[in-house]
Amino acid sequence: MGSHRSGLIRIVPFLAVLLGLMLVAVWLRAPTFAFNHWNVDEAIHAAAARILLEGGVLYRDAIDQRTPLTYYLEAAVFALCGVNNLTAVRFATALLIAATGTCLFAAARNLGRPMAGLGAGLLFVVLGTATFAVGDANAAHTEWCVAFFSSAAIATFAIRSISEAKRSFATGVLLGLAFLSKQPALLDLLAPGTVILYATHRHGVKIKQAIAQLTALSAGWLLPVVLFAGYFVFKGAWSDAVFYTWTYNLTYYGPETDWIDRIVAAFRGMGLIVTTAPIISAVCFAAVVIILIKLAQRQPTAHERNWHTIWLYLLMWAGSSWVGAASSGRDFQHYFITALPVFSLGSALSLSGMIRYLPAGKWKAAGACIMIAAAWQPLSRALDNRGRKLPTDPSVQVSRYIKENSQIDDTVFVWGYHPDIYVFADRKPASRFLYASFLTGLIPWTNVDPTRETSYAIVPEAMGKLLQDLERSAPKFIVDCSAGPNRYWGKYPVDDFPRLADYLKAHYRLEATGEFIPQGFRLYRRLAPGETASTDLPQPLSKDEIADFTLPVVGNPIQAANGTAPWGTEVRVHDGRKEYFLHAPSRITFPLSNLQGGALLRGGCGIRPAAYAENNPGPTDGAEFIIRWRPLAGEDTVLWQRFLAPKTTESDRGIQSFSIVIPPSDANGGILELEIRPGPAENFASDWTFWSDLMLENYQ
Repeated sequence: MGSHRSGLIRIVPFLAVLLGLMLVAVWLRAPTFAFNHWNVDEAIHAAAARILLEGGVLYRDAIDQRTPLTYYLEAAVFALCGVNNLTAVRFATALLIAATGTCLFAAARNLGRPMAGLGAGLLFVVLGTATFAVGDANAAHTEWCVAFFSSAAIATFAIRSISEAKRSFATGVLLGLAFLSKQPALLDLLAPGTVILYATHRHGVKIKQAIAQLTALSAGWLLPVVLFAGYFVFKGAWSDAVFYTWTYNLTYYGPETDWIDRIVAAFRGMGLIVTTAPIISAVCFAAVVIILIKLAQRQPTAHERNWHTIWLYLLMWAGSSWVGAASSGRDFQHYFITALPVFSLGSALSLSGMIRYLPAGKWKAAGACIMIAAAWQPLSRALDNRGRKLPTDPSVQVSRYIKENSQIDDTVFVWGYHPDIYVFADRKPASRFLYASFLTGLIPWTNVDPTRETSYAIVPEAMGKLLQDLERSAPKFIVDCSAGPNRYWGKYPVDDFPRLADYLKAHYRLEATGEFIPQGFRLYRRLAPGETASTDLPQPLSKDEIADFTLPVVGNPIQAANGTAPWGTEVRVHDGRKEYFLHAPSRITFPLSNLQGGALLRGGCGIRPAAYAENNPGPTDGAEFIIRWRPLAGEDTVLWQRFLAPKTTESDRGIQSFSIVIPPSDANGGILELEIRPGPAENFASDWTFWSDLMLENYQ
């Protein structure tokens, strides 16, 4: 009875701290729970979790490049709270953040510094909201799991009431789970391993005892890793798991950056924390210098020896978390979530030590004031960040359309880097490729230059596997994100991938083009049984519509023969000029005969100013003007071609004049064609294009 009561007494402080930190974490983050989209990683995890919940296997049926644990944890949340319930996922993340803070409290309490532990826990919870950009701070990232397991590991390693072998084994298990959350956590093994070796060298620990501890640490780490590996072997997904979690990252993803990028990323990550908590950072860096000096002491006191191991653990943990966060060479802010626990614990212990060694009276009061000022900096920033929002994602509308025009069992495929659509539409992905970068060679976000060719990074046989998936699942809708600059996807039009283009032409038709193409999305609906794919060209302009389009000639104007302009036409006199408005994409043709002596075409073209005005929420991305001569006998010739981008290039604004020679032709003549195309992304939003003051001279 007494042992049960003493055990309850020991656990009460942990429960009280956990409850308190939960209240703080939920209060800080509650305004962010219901927001539809914080970060693309959330959408990737949600799409994968849905497939897992329906019996799929990660890497075989749902592909991403991180280790597997967090996907299965999210699937468990969906199983309890409903599919795509990101509110529940974010609430669970807040609880995980509070649990991480409690682990930091436990670590400090096991070292005899409970107040420092309470400060470390609170600091971690506050920094989690205060430090990062809105999307990185509020999303349910894998790094929160890494932070939890690595914090639980140091709390376990600091326990002195159990044997060293058991403590090392449990620490290894927790670090194995951290690695299964994200690969760079493998480096966190260096902290306990280095401490064990250091104790052998400096504190007289027997080699046999050290080997036993290292063996227990390794065995603990291997246990969850081997269990997951066995699962994938059993499911026939082992080779896929190895490729996407290891080979892909080393062969494709990693080489896109170099050591300079990694060093820069590390300093930028450090800058995030320093600017959020400058006083605490200064104390922490000063403490690092002092600790390094103390660790170099040849004859530390008995008290110092006890602390040397924990300080060494913290230093190695800080190094491994920082190197791991910067190892990809990308300064995505959420990568540095893993550095927050060691910073919080090290800072709290340092501040606690500073106050402890200050003389009584005014000095301690001054120290307390410094602590309050230090804590207020990140706290005030966290309070300011509670209500931050992001702009509405442009894929919301096309997703809503899919949801309203499909059934819950229908599947969808997104050609792009927009897994958000699966979540917004609440539809299951039709393919293992939750985003299509593996099929195009896009490496987020490094080789995104529109002029850079990326086929070198295409995963072998990926397109064949995609088409197998599409044949099997027959998605109701396919969304093509290349119609606009959606996460750099404009450089990957479907036509550049013939096998996919042929599949679309055979089984799908364009849907609601006027509604979504201006937003940068082409929506394809699967053909119903018996329905055939439409091969219709754009509908020609009617006789009434084309009647006003004449090509002035000295003597007698030439009537246009035909043309297309799905999004509007108009002929008017504007500022003393005759303007032929033909919204891109458009085409107008004029028949010319008896051109033995050739002719001269002069005029101008342009894009109306409202198309690129500052207050236009969907401005033009440019348009291309082409004048082509099609002789009835002979090959077509492009006489003049010009791309205008007035939004970004001031010289492209206003009327652009031209004067071109139409070459001589035989008596049969030919067709003069004036064409206007959308910009390189084929997004014709606000492409308010026109020809101006056309005149044909020297024409007999």
